[in-house]
Amino acid sequence: MIEIIQKTIHERYFLDKAGRDWLLADKVKLRVPHRRSLAFSLDNQKHPPLAFFGGSPPADMAKMCDAIVALCHREKLYMFIIEQKTRHLDDHEKQLANGKLFCDWLFSLYKRYGYCKEEPIYIGLLVWQPRDDPDKEEATDSPSETRKHKLFPKFFEIRNKLDISLRELVKDCGGKV
Repeated sequence: MIEIIQKTIHERYFLDKAGRDWLLADKVKLRVPHRRSLAFSLDNQKHPPLAFFGGSPPADMAKMCDAIVALCHREKLYMFIIEQKTRHLDDHEKQLANGKLFCDWLFSLYKRYGYCKEEPIYIGLLVWQPRDDPDKEEATDSPSETRKHKLFPKFFEIRNKLDISLRELVKDCGGKV
């Protein structure tokens, strides 16, 4: 599935990678357990992914999450829909929802034309820094499920952490690591 997704998404939308880490803005690293993954961003100012929308689409239509990571682990596909915020949580729910809806559309095409049979396991992830100085608020060692999002069976919030293990999130979703 990773190869199919890679053929579908133009490489200019891929996130930068350093070793096993996919890199988000503000130096946040998303560590994957192995190399069978792909990360991309639809929130791209240079190359808008939904360029067919008019200059002023209806409210909320063109909002996109910051990143989507496809991770194949033990023959299961995990799709991480990720939104990163530095201060205010405005619109994070809409941005996450649009990222999930984009993946739903993409996977409905994959299923329709025989590229996959199963739905991926969707995981929502909100990464944010509520304070300017992370030292004043302890970094969370493990993800917490303090917030809920109706489109995701598993939704995590991670605060003040720059190195995030997607392996741990897979484990928290019942996947053997």
